[in-house]
Amino acid sequence: MQAFAAGDEEAFVTLYRTYRDRVFNYTRRLLGSTAEAEEATQETFLKLYATGRRYQPRSRFSTFLFRIATNHCFHLLERKERRLVDRDAEAAELPLGLRPDQEAARHALGERLRAALAKLPERQAAAIMLAHYEGMSYREIGAALGVSEGAVKSLVFRGRELLVDELRDVLPSKENEVSHAMP
Repeated sequence: MQAFAAGDEEAFVTLYRTYRDRVFNYTRRLLGSTAEAEEATQETFLKLYATGRRYQPRSRFSTFLFRIATNHCFHLLERKERRLVDRDAEAAELPLGLRPDQEAARHALGERLRAALAKLPERQAAAIMLAHYEGMSYREIGAALGVSEGAVKSLVFRGRELLVDELRDVLPSKENEVSHAMP
């Protein structure tokens, strides 16, 4: 990003190729629509391009990029006055060797999890997805969401509690194993 800020246009192309799939997957989970996620991904990179010359590295680049994506998605969600919905989620990748009944059970669990995530408040869902799917630290998530690290801990804790309550009937005996079920 610093190379792009210094005028290297090819550096932006490299950033786009490196991060577009991650941004797309994240925005798809937040918005619940492949078509909206494609548009949000484009808008995120357009905003990144527009601010690129003024970029000052204060955190990891990925944190900066996901903050842009998060803010854009929250704006879309607020404007449309709708909650998170994952209508066209694709089936989770399955390990080789699963029997059809195991595959069906895993798919059903993934669908239940996506529906449970859609019921969470937007910031809780975003915090959980950034932690689980993107592997971000609480500090990075805080920077991406514009909240303190303590607030992220609270968002993740409360979100996981709500997920456990919602999925209690399908969870393994240990309540804290929700993360293993995430697609």
